[in-house]
Amino acid sequence: MLGQRALTWSVAAAATLSLLAAGCTSETSASSGTSTSQTAAPSSPEDSPSDKPKPSTSSASPTPQKIPRVFDPKNFDAQGSDFNQWVPMAPGIQIVRKGLVTVGGRRIPHITVTTITDVTKKIDGVRAVLVLDQDIDAGQVSEQAVDYLAEDVGANVWYLGSYTEAYSGGQFLNAQDAWLAGVAGANAGLWFPGQPEPGSEPFYQVQVPGGEVSSAQVVKAGQRTCVPFDCFKDVIVVLEAGSENKYWAPGVGQILTEPLSGDAQETEELINVKELSPSALAELSREALRLDQHASQTVPSVFGSSNVAVRES
Repeated sequence: MLGQRALTWSVAAAATLSLLAAGCTSETSASSGTSTSQTAAPSSPEDSPSDKPKPSTSSASPTPQKIPRVFDPKNFDAQGSDFNQWVPMAPGIQIVRKGLVTVGGRRIPHITVTTITDVTKKIDGVRAVLVLDQDIDAGQVSEQAVDYLAEDVGANVWYLGSYTEAYSGGQFLNAQDAWLAGVAGANAGLWFPGQPEPGSEPFYQVQVPGGEVSSAQVVKAGQRTCVPFDCFKDVIVVLEAGSENKYWAPGVGQILTEPLSGDAQETEELINVKELSPSALAELSREALRLDQHASQTVPSVFGSSNVAVRES
């Protein structure tokens, strides 16, 4: 099995590099909701974006409600919500950031491709959306992760779980960062507040007993920030883990990662944001499904008893 995964990732990495060089978007046709063993390569960051994505209005309510900033399944719409202008949740939005990362003492080029899929999973009583993150370091896929996010009717975006696979030279190394809210004592974390105000109380983004515990705080609002893709107004700056600032722009999401000190940390700047074609979204959604299903085999103590993720389109 490991040999098959290694071969799959060797082919996938080559396909990814080919796509990046050619500047083309994958157009594999959609199929059923079953998973596939072949990894979907992220579409090229060089593709010209369509009209800039805007927050969708998936919930029936025109404005977010005023609710306490606490996780409560009663505060979630069964069909999902998309009120938070700094964290777009509409399926098909893809965000590409480029920068540098330190690996083995060397600074190498780094690209992160984030895709909002049309796959959902019920976690801790809440419908969560699977967000696919694909990291490419020095031209090779180094990590793939699925983050499980859900937004309540107060526009608070909650972090309900994560599963990450690491690779080296196109070969599967191991599974990392595997947790789900409500399983083994892990709690839902606040990914991004509905009313981001500087000076408000810090909040926990991750709370995993015996594992990662990370907090964040809104430190600036109303900022004007320029990155290679564009200049943005009303940017929110969030200090994470006391070590880096992340900048969030309305209608787009995270546009910049800025370490507070040293040059050994990861840096990223937005270089593209676009709405994927239905076929490209289908391919990457199948990849998110595959990762979710692989998680149940790799870490059954966490994912084995959870509900199965499903495509909604």
